[in-house]
Amino acid sequence: MNDRTLGKTGLRVSALGFGCGNVGGLMVRGAPAERERAVARALELGITYFDTAPSYGNGLSEQNLGLALKALRVTPTVGTKFNLSEADRRDVPGAIARSLETSLRRLGLDRVDLLQCHERIVPAAATGSRLAEASHIGVDRARVGDEIVPALQKLRGQGKLRFYGITALGDTEALHETLDGGALDPA
Repeated sequence: MNDRTLGKTGLRVSALGFGCGNVGGLMVRGAPAERERAVARALELGITYFDTAPSYGNGLSEQNLGLALKALRVTPTVGTKFNLSEADRRDVPGAIARSLETSLRRLGLDRVDLLQCHERIVPAAATGSRLAEASHIGVDRARVGDEIVPALQKLRGQGKLRFYGITALGDTEALHETLDGGALDPA
């Protein structure tokens, strides 16, 4: 398996990652022995990056990945995500911290290698619009000085995550503006 550096982070990961989402369903609906066998085989083949999220199976993906990693006694590179509900937007830093703490508990880890914002990024002009309020997040929230990046920086300072970023969902121009702003890790 080829590996490569994840952006400019210096983090070396396999060219292919192990997706733990609902599509195949193994990490959400599979039997424990099947999950362990799949994770072990992926590692054997050189896959070192495992991607999960709280929204994959309402937390089951994280929980089941954590159980498989514990059973196999391995610590590959793990990335997870966070979403913000309408209620979460009243306390974004607290919501991100609670989401990460819950993810870490499910995964059985002290920290994750990558934590990503799993929200659509929309133009700053749309942040007050009905579109933005329907589970979308404005690009301005992804910049230094706002709520998300400072919250992620604080969690990194606490040793809870190594790198942070976005999943690149949303408006192309807004995504470029967010990335060009330099507030996110260069992954």
